[in-house]
Amino acid sequence: MKTLRRSEILSVLETAEEGLAEAEAALRLAEYGPNLLPRIRPRSVLLKLLDQFTHFFALLLWMAAGISFLSAALDPSSGIEAIGWAILVVIVLNGLGGFYQEYRTERSLEALRNILPQRVNVLREGKRRTICADELVIGDVVLVGEGDKVPADLYILSAFDVWVNESTLTGESVPVSADAVETPHPRHTLYSGTFVVKGEAQGVVYAVGKETRYGKIAMMTQEVDSGIGHLQKEISHISKVIAAVSFAIAGSFIVIAGMEGFELWKSFLFALGVLVAMIPEGLLPTVTLALAFAARRMASKGFLVNTLSVIENLGAVTVIATDKTGTITRNTMEVVTPRFPPSEEMLDAIMLCNRADGERGDPVDLALLRYAQRYDDPARRRDDKPLLAEYPFDYHLKRMGTLHQTPQGYEVFVKGAPEIIIALCDTDGSGMPLDASSRERLSTEHDAIASGGYRVIALARKRSSALPRSREEAERGLCFIGFIALVDPLREDIIEAVAKCHRAGIRLLMITGDHPVTAGSIGVQAGIIDSVEDVLSSEQIESIPPEGLKRLLKKNRVFARVSPEQKLRIVTLLKEMGETVAVTGDGVNDAPALKKADVGIAMGSGTDVAKQSADAVLVDDHFATIVKGIEEGRAVYENIRRFITYMLASNLPEAVPYILYFWIGAPLALPVALVLAIDLGTDIMPGLALGAEPPHKSLMRKGPRSRKEPILTPGVYLRAFGFLGILGSVASMGFFFGYLYAHGWEWGTTLSWNDPLYLQATTLAFAAIVFAQIGNGLSCRSERDSLRSVGWGSNPYYWGGVASELVILGVIVWMPGVSGIFATAPFEPAYWAGVAMIVPLVVAVEEVRKAVVRYRG
Repeated sequence: MKTLRRSEILSVLETAEEGLAEAEAALRLAEYGPNLLPRIRPRSVLLKLLDQFTHFFALLLWMAAGISFLSAALDPSSGIEAIGWAILVVIVLNGLGGFYQEYRTERSLEALRNILPQRVNVLREGKRRTICADELVIGDVVLVGEGDKVPADLYILSAFDVWVNESTLTGESVPVSADAVETPHPRHTLYSGTFVVKGEAQGVVYAVGKETRYGKIAMMTQEVDSGIGHLQKEISHISKVIAAVSFAIAGSFIVIAGMEGFELWKSFLFALGVLVAMIPEGLLPTVTLALAFAARRMASKGFLVNTLSVIENLGAVTVIATDKTGTITRNTMEVVTPRFPPSEEMLDAIMLCNRADGERGDPVDLALLRYAQRYDDPARRRDDKPLLAEYPFDYHLKRMGTLHQTPQGYEVFVKGAPEIIIALCDTDGSGMPLDASSRERLSTEHDAIASGGYRVIALARKRSSALPRSREEAERGLCFIGFIALVDPLREDIIEAVAKCHRAGIRLLMITGDHPVTAGSIGVQAGIIDSVEDVLSSEQIESIPPEGLKRLLKKNRVFARVSPEQKLRIVTLLKEMGETVAVTGDGVNDAPALKKADVGIAMGSGTDVAKQSADAVLVDDHFATIVKGIEEGRAVYENIRRFITYMLASNLPEAVPYILYFWIGAPLALPVALVLAIDLGTDIMPGLALGAEPPHKSLMRKGPRSRKEPILTPGVYLRAFGFLGILGSVASMGFFFGYLYAHGWEWGTTLSWNDPLYLQATTLAFAAIVFAQIGNGLSCRSERDSLRSVGWGSNPYYWGGVASELVILGVIVWMPGVSGIFATAPFEPAYWAGVAMIVPLVVAVEEVRKAVVRYRG
């Protein structure tokens, strides 16, 4: 088909220049299906379920169950067989819970990815419409421009200077050009999945979905990105280290027991207790849950992450390199009305050197057109002076121009950066030559306007009797028309968001294409910099060596007239300095910097190229939303540390009974089945709830953490084992022995495993640990802030977890059948009041510790 002519292509595809009729498009969509790639076939549900019973911790539990049954076979009177069955029940419940959590997380991520579907412009019945890309059908006429992702395979019907990045297909990042059919150019197609980096084109769809070139390759090579990051790898490593230590302790005691002549089944029982007590069974699900909760909270605030692993980088961000327009400001451009009406030449320049059509266009073009419409009809002027050629805006040239036919010949209009336009002009509006003093006067006039934070654009024209042969010729020897100022107000809460970053120890760099005077004024107004002395221009960036620029990057700065290459250089230097960098961008040329950053953030209003390159999308383009995302990232790390502290705090009171049992012959206060009931029963829901703790007010009042900082610091160990764990151990052992002595037991008296007194005492010790963990959970909600400042009810999930904890406790103690499996027996009601008092006692002691920590600073 590549040799077909334009009319033949339209005939073969049964379409027309004005596109398909709506009814025909609907019929084709119903017949051929949506423009989507078939989803990669996921692993079967059975295999996913099997994973939950064969991962590292599940295998350890299977081993523990095996030890139980082996011990029971060696000594049937030991009664350990029931423990084996209890472990099997726990394995099943834990596996089903993990499977459900994984399913929910996958669905949540899929929902987030579908929030921002790709939109495309098409012609239907001659009218321009915007539809979802998956609604495209063969024969649709599609319009694509700079920054757009090509939504299907197209034959190009018309084009203007089109260049495409085909790295998704070929791996080559160098753009290639294309042109319309029936032109000498060898390339007349655009392929789905590629990106237009320059120019505009109108094409007709000839392949969609899996029939596109991209679709055929994707079907063979696509893989699922799990998004596993450093944090999850660290958690996995921690878990395996803890498990290895547990095995070493358990194994060494079995050896010692054999040498000392202990009964073999007692040695196995001790080893089993240590293993089950130390293994962090709920750790990996909690990490996933914490990340998934954060992703959902971010999405509700307009911050969409592509993978869960992005969130951990957000929490460590030390520098934000942000755009100005739309992020710091509202992107609602309005022309500042001058004292005098615009001249005819200025109206011509505003209306003709303008790509807006009244509804669509660049914010600057739209603002200029709205202003000019107060004085004349743009359509009339465009008809009087038809457009012959357009010279698009170029980041390096910092200007755009248009060439028009006039009755007298030809006229060129140019607008752009004042310093660039002034340099291109030979005369002023009155026809007088521009000498050095005139240029200086114009520069001074510009600076006076820009110092108010206004964006200033210069306008110029050129009349010619001969048709210019090139852009360079067209834009040489211009006549200066004048300046026009636009205002883009700061966002309402930008000053508070910037101040929040300063308090959080995050440096801010505003990187913009605006003039240094305008950029400096906005930077000062927003609070990013203290003085216009902190503004660097593109010329200064080029002239400063890398080491010198690194020194300047150590404080808040504003960079003006920055090119995409310079933006990438800044990000690269920041990363070389060891900074964790978040970068915002919206255009084609921002893609390299977005990819280079630790966290690339594309604007929701930005190009498809930027979104494809970024790690996250800012739906509302709002700087304050970035700050909220960083806050959520910090909260995730804190939440995981909270859970680990909570988990470790219960390990000590679980292990102490086995140490006392083994070394001094004390009755075993906590049988293995009850250890399992704590770790995989009562502790699970409150622990998961800690993973969903919302960000605290104090979180953004301290500096960012180092990415090298481990989760398990000496402080975490000291608090878990040396403080909270001791409180739980003292409480449980105190109630256990207190109950025995209160009912006539004396030291040295042997208690059988099924003695009612022994069952009641172990049940009381179990209840004491459960209530101690309720207090620990409340305390672990913050490391140093009081519960009053955090808010007792600010995490409703935790109270739901406590409710489930108490229900599980009640079921284990009172439900027939279940109490038999876990070997429990109800104790006197008066003791419930005692164990309930453990909660306020633990909280009160922890509040004193936190107050001391705050006092010491």
